[in-house]
Amino acid sequence: MPLSSTPRDLSVAPAPTSWLERLKAAYDLVHTSEAFDGPQARYFRARQIQSVLRLLPLVLLGNAVNCVAIIALFWEQVQPYWLVAWGIFVIGGLSLGSTIWRGMLRGGGRPWASRKALNVLTLQVSLYAVAWASMPVGLFQVADHPSQMLIATVVVGMLCAGGFILSPHVEAAGTYVLMIAVAAGIGLWRSQYATYFAIWGVLFIYAATMLAMVVSSARVFMSRVRADAEAERQAQLVDLLLKDFEEHASDWLWEVGADGRLRHVSARLAHSLQTTDRELQRLPFADFLRQRMPLQLADAADAHELLARCLKRPVSFKELELPLQVGHEVRWCSLTAKPLHDEQGQHVGWRGVGSDITLAHRAREELARLANVDSLTGLANRYCFGRELQDALLRAREEAREYALLFIDLDNFKTINDSLGHAIGDKLLRHVGARLKTLGPTGSVLARLGGDEFALLVPKGGDDLWVDDLARKILTAISEPFQLDEVQVSAKTSVGIACFPRDGRDPDHLLKRADLALYAAKAAGRNTSRFFDPVLEESANTRVRLQQELGVALAKEQFEVMYQPQVNVRTGQVSGFEALVRWQHAERGLISPGDFIPVAEETGQIVPLGTWVLRQSCMEATRWPAHLKVAVNLSAVQFRSTSVVDLVEQALADSGLPASRLELEITESALIDDHDGAQATLMALRERGVRVALDDFGTGYSSLAYLRRFSMDKLKIDGMFVRHLATDMDAQAVVTAIISLAKALRLTTTAECVETAEQLELLRALGCDDIQGYLMARPLHAGQVPEFLGRENLMSVMHHGAR
Repeated sequence: MPLSSTPRDLSVAPAPTSWLERLKAAYDLVHTSEAFDGPQARYFRARQIQSVLRLLPLVLLGNAVNCVAIIALFWEQVQPYWLVAWGIFVIGGLSLGSTIWRGMLRGGGRPWASRKALNVLTLQVSLYAVAWASMPVGLFQVADHPSQMLIATVVVGMLCAGGFILSPHVEAAGTYVLMIAVAAGIGLWRSQYATYFAIWGVLFIYAATMLAMVVSSARVFMSRVRADAEAERQAQLVDLLLKDFEEHASDWLWEVGADGRLRHVSARLAHSLQTTDRELQRLPFADFLRQRMPLQLADAADAHELLARCLKRPVSFKELELPLQVGHEVRWCSLTAKPLHDEQGQHVGWRGVGSDITLAHRAREELARLANVDSLTGLANRYCFGRELQDALLRAREEAREYALLFIDLDNFKTINDSLGHAIGDKLLRHVGARLKTLGPTGSVLARLGGDEFALLVPKGGDDLWVDDLARKILTAISEPFQLDEVQVSAKTSVGIACFPRDGRDPDHLLKRADLALYAAKAAGRNTSRFFDPVLEESANTRVRLQQELGVALAKEQFEVMYQPQVNVRTGQVSGFEALVRWQHAERGLISPGDFIPVAEETGQIVPLGTWVLRQSCMEATRWPAHLKVAVNLSAVQFRSTSVVDLVEQALADSGLPASRLELEITESALIDDHDGAQATLMALRERGVRVALDDFGTGYSSLAYLRRFSMDKLKIDGMFVRHLATDMDAQAVVTAIISLAKALRLTTTAECVETAEQLELLRALGCDDIQGYLMARPLHAGQVPEFLGRENLMSVMHHGAR
């Protein structure tokens, strides 16, 4: 049967509306036609004919008995030749009809019949009905009462039996029942019982009942035939899909009986396991698979044991993974199966599907490896190290062991990356990882946590001296030059150390304290190691609290700007004031800028703080005499901001302060990373009339290239040189060089931290322009500035010092 030969789906057919449509719909249910059943109609007609032919032997026997009874009964009453001819016609016609009907079936294993064949069957049934109808019509009126009873019995029997036997073909059955009923009625009408209306009623009811039974039986028969055809179609479709599945899919089917042996051997299964059908059926399936268990895998035996347990219980299992040794490689398969049961519900085997999941299993293992391994160095990554650290500390508690956690961070990696490129930087990290790997003792765990940061967890082999010796070995090993292709690279590192259980009893605390120790090593000058000290954590906590409180102080404007005068050395007149921010904490009192400014720079809070100081200073300077300037410090973070020029313009515009009265102080660190950006910012500020001073000159990189490349107005001499000016000839030489350099470049100079008259005289002798410090005045509140400016003899103050 073609798979496309699907009967019309009655469930989705539109509901009939008129009585003609309803009659047509009812007729389609008991009738076969190409319009309704498609190509299947030919097969259904054959099934109708076959249904009649199956009962034909009984029909022949019954007809023969009835004919003999009628002939014997009326042999003396009717001409014998007429009875013989009638009997021969009935029996012979029925026999001939059966031969003709069989001949109308076409095809071999799946017979079919044409519409003409059913029309011929209907015609032959009509002739057969006429032959039997002649018997009550011709004999009932001449028969005596017993004979009439026999005729009535035969008629009723033929009516029921014929209608039932012919019911698969509703047209033939209906014609037969109607013709027999009409003949019985004619015979009754011609007899002396014509006035017995009860007999007429019974005849009518019998005929109507038989017609209803014919229609009902035909509906049941056609429904069963169509259902069988649909089931056969579905079975063929399943067989086709299974065949296609076995021929083209990577999976394979398997089925085992109660003895555990394969019933059906898939060619793909044999191919996947590199064996033959006979070998597969030689042993129970589970035993066959166990023989191919890879002994080198630790979990292989457990997987095969699980399969054996599953096959002992009649419960479905899904995606059970098994490793198998196939040739010279290990392959993985996945088995899914459901139990099979017989009619009594007894378990008789298994049927399922298997898949070769080797590639998927390898991909899963690779993903698991990548999830735990740093792809650049091949070391453990942060996630894996955290898990290993957790497990190690659990074991350490049980075994009362001590561990040391070393954080290792390269000191100059950013410089190497920026100057030599990221490719060289990546190679350096791989070589660093390889060297560290050789230093870790047995049982240690080495990981790359990210960037240029590594972590080494080692079981302590002694006291802190032993750990310190290991840290020194790491510093020495990393300091040796690395040959990376044609480039030789030198690297330095810092090491922070925390010990379990002394410095932390859980991974989080131990990691945090090792990081604090690393921070301390960096602060101590780098290329060194430091153990964790509780003071470090206290300092870190203080910084965190300071950071939080700094945000609150910014929101509530709890800061104050104070002003330290800058005085001209030659005239003794005030030339301006430097704005200095102070934080008067509600609980801790005055907090030094050295404590909160670094925190503000680290967190980015220096930008809003610096903007506030700039605006306050400009507003306050407008209250001073017009010749006085205000100097405001800009941090490196502020200076690198793209909006610094706009902020300065806005502060000047809001306050009304002329740009020539504003002097911005920047440090050398603000110029290091972005030369082009710094140059553009400096030019933009000076074009607007703002003066720029280089603060703390002499303490940083002090490259003369900065002074040649960047436009400046002033150099500020750091107080560390001024304090030792009178006692240290080297400090005096540095100050002399700075002043001489400034004069050569046509820059002014300001010396900070001037505290004694002797320092003042030396600076005047060396040619310094301006000074500031406690010798003149401490930083003043805004309200104290007018009083300070009102002093008549500032030079006297400069000579004798301020109290």
